[in-house]
Amino acid sequence: MKKSQRKRVICSLLPLIVLLVFIYGYPLFKVCTSAFMGFSGASAGQFVGFGNFSIIKGEIPKTVVTTLIWTFGSVIPAMILGLAVALICSRSFAGKKVVVAFNLLPYAIPLIIVASCWRFVYNSDFGIINVLLKNLGLIEEPISFLGLDLALTSVILARIWRAMPFAFMNYYSALTTIPAEQYEAACIDGAGPVQRFCYITMPNLKAITGSTLIVLTVWTFLVFDIIFGMTGGGPVNATKTISMHIYQEMFSMKNLGTASAWSLIAILVLVIITVFYWRLMEKEDAA
Repeated sequence: MKKSQRKRVICSLLPLIVLLVFIYGYPLFKVCTSAFMGFSGASAGQFVGFGNFSIIKGEIPKTVVTTLIWTFGSVIPAMILGLAVALICSRSFAGKKVVVAFNLLPYAIPLIIVASCWRFVYNSDFGIINVLLKNLGLIEEPISFLGLDLALTSVILARIWRAMPFAFMNYYSALTTIPAEQYEAACIDGAGPVQRFCYITMPNLKAITGSTLIVLTVWTFLVFDIIFGMTGGGPVNATKTISMHIYQEMFSMKNLGTASAWSLIAILVLVIITVFYWRLMEKEDAA
C-alpha cells in the first residue's frame, strides 16, 4: 500500500478510533483509577492503593468460584443443546419452520422477564413444577428450588433456556454451509452417522464453536438480570456472582471504589478465560 493510500485510510478511520477510545477507553480508565481511590469518609478522593481490594478480599474466592460455576454450568449445556437441536432442524420434516421459530423464542424475551417467568415456575406454593409433581404423587412437600441448596442450579437452568437459542442459531446457520457432497461421499465410502458427525460435521463447525463459546462465556459471565430477578444474589449469597457484587456495591452501597475493584477482577478473569480459549483453539488448529 502506498503512503498516500495509507494516510487516507488512517484519516478515514481516525474518527472511528477516537469514538472507540472515548466509548471504551475512558470508562476503562475511570474503572482502573477508581479501584484505587477512596470514596467515603476521610479517604474520599484520596489514593488508597489496594484498600478497596482489602475490603472485598474475603469474598473474592467464593464469588469467583460461584461465577465460574454459573458461567460454565450455563454455557456448555446451552451449546450442547443448541447443537443437538440444530442437527435435528438441519433435516427436512413437517413443521420444521415452526420448530425453528419456537427454539428462537426464548432469545427474544428480555432477561428480566425470563427471570420473572422462571421465578413463577419455581414457586414453592403455586409453581408449575411443584404443582405437577404433587399431582403425580411424586412429592408430599414442595421443593424449594430457590432455596439454599438448589438456587444456583435453578438460575443456571433458566440461563441455559435463554442462551441455548443463540448457540442454536449459530450452529443451524453453519450446518447449512456444509456441502452435501461431503456427506454423500462419506456415505459411499461406508461411513456411519457417528463417523460423519466426527469427521465432517464437527471439523466444519470448529470455527463457529470457538466464537460462540467465547461470546456466550463473556455474556453469561456478565449477566446479572436473571440472578437479580430470581434470587437477588441469595439466599446467603449462594447465587452472588461478580456482576451482582458490582451492581450492589455501586447502586445499593453507593461505593464506587469497591465496585470498580470488582470490575477489575471481572476483567482479569475474563481475560484469562479468553486467552485460555484462544490457546486451546490454536492447539487444535495446529493438530
